Parts: sequence; C-alpha cells; structure tokens
Amino acid sequence: MIKFIASDMDGTLLNNDHDIDIETVEAIRKAEEAGIIFAISTGREYDSVKVLLDKHNIKAQCVLSNGAEYRDEDGNILDVINIKEESAKKIIEILDKNKMSARIFTEKGVFTTSTREMALQEIIFRTMSFNPSLTEEEAREVAENLGFFTCLQFIDDLDKFFEEGVEVRKFVAFHSDIELIDKMKKVLGEIEGLAISSSFRDNIEITDINAQKGIILEKVATKMDIAREDVMILGDSFNDYSMFEIFEETVAMKNAIPEVKAIAKYITDSNDNLGVAKAIYNVINNEMDKMLKEK
Repeated sequence: MIKFIASDMDGTLLNNDHDIDIETVEAIRKAEEAGIIFAISTGREYDSVKVLLDKHNIKAQCVLSNGAEYRDEDGNILDVINIKEESAKKIIEILDKNKMSARIFTEKGVFTTSTREMALQEIIFRTMSFNPSLTEEEAREVAENLGFFTCLQFIDDLDKFFEEGVEVRKFVAFHSDIELIDKMKKVLGEIEGLAISSSFRDNIEITDINAQKGIILEKVATKMDIAREDVMILGDSFNDYSMFEIFEETVAMKNAIPEVKAIAKYITDSNDNLGVAKAIYNVINNEMDKMLKEK
C-alpha cells in the first residue's frame, strides 16, 4: 500500500512550461486526503522550488540538489551533504580549463567563476533549447531576466571564496557540445567521492557520492517507518536513477530517458500530459497495474 510519493520536478511534475498543472495540484490534494505523503525530489535548489510550491499552495518535504539538502514541509533544513573543499577546487579547475560555465550551489546562494557574459551565454543556450522558436536576441532578453541569471554571484577571488567557509552542495554545468559533456562526466567521475549525474542530455550535475536522491529518500522513509514497497517514485532522467535502483514501486514518465524506462516497474503518461496526476489517481483507485510496462 503506497504511503509516500516522491516526484522529480523537471520533466516529471512540471509541464513543458515549467509549471504544475492545476489537475496535478488537485491530484496531490486527493492523495493527501487519502493519507498519502507527497514529497519533492529534485536537482533544483530550494528557492526555485519554493516559488512553485507557494504559487500552488503545496506544502511538501523536499529532497534538493539531488540529495545534498533535505527540508521539511516548512522549509527547515534537516540534513545537508556538502562536497569536500579539495574536490570542489578540482571540479572548478577542470571545468574552467575546458571553458565550461558552472553554477556552484551553496548555503549562501548560487555562485560562478565564469564572467558575466560567459554565464549569460550558457543561460541563453538553455533558454533556446527549451524554446527553439526564439531568436538568439530574444533568448538573450529572456535570459537576462531569469532568476537563474539574476541570482548569480560572481567569484573574483577563489581563495577568499573558500576561506569564508562556504558550503558547496552541488555543481551544475551546461554545454551544447554533447561530446564534451560526456568527456567531462568521465574525467570528473575519476575524482573520488563524487556522484556524477544529469537532468538533461546537455548538462552535468555533481554532488558528494552520498548526496543522491535515492539514498536520502531511503533515509527519510526509514525515519518515518515507511517500508520501501510503500514508497512510489516518479522520475524521468539520470539524476532520478538512484531512486529507481533502491525502491520497488517506480514510475517512469512517457518522456523519460531509455535508461530510466528500462529499470522502472511502471510507465505513466508524459510530463506535458498530466503523467504525475494520472499515476497518483492510479494509486488512489488501486489501479497501479494499469501502468505496468508491456512485456
């Protein structure tokens, strides 16, 4: 019997307009009325999650930054797992050497060692990948006003940055060159004690080896005395993979990458066609078999 549902955000809970459909919000309410706990498990940092939760009046536990941070329903930090300083310095050195703009997620906000223009170019690329109809000029105008960009703090002195005792939770880097992305995953994967994943084909996400969605959710479920088989997972990408390895009742989105679909027990509709809502109603109505993968 499902008692706890944990959902990824991008490509899963969020539609292609990066929002939560009203029908999905209603499904979450129905699940809560049925005594099921709904939680978020995302690569995002808390500020960008909170905006959406507040907009739709959803209170949920949150596994953030791929497991580097865990917060309760009121936003209180209950657990953090940081990247060691030595490893963080190696990551920055490698990414800078390969001219990859990276965002560094910390307890003091989001930083970058890139120049303003280099960071902006990365966000313009992301904007155009999500909105192919935009011209580069239009994408620049959008990018300059996005929270991803306006919240960035630029590091002038790396030594001073670390001397101030900053806690590095996660690195995220995007690049249009997929071969470079794959190469960097291999190079960074050689640094001991790191977990390398991604939310999209064209990005890299780096956390401590113990900061993975599945590992943290297992700890949360254990503390709440909820068995693994009573937890349902929803996801679509590489950074969801650890959840699909650890838990049994796993649901891949129709738009999920092949690797996630292969390991999932169930398949639901796409993120842009109420896939999460449909999965929740299948749980409530005891009709999960409808989502079983075809043999």
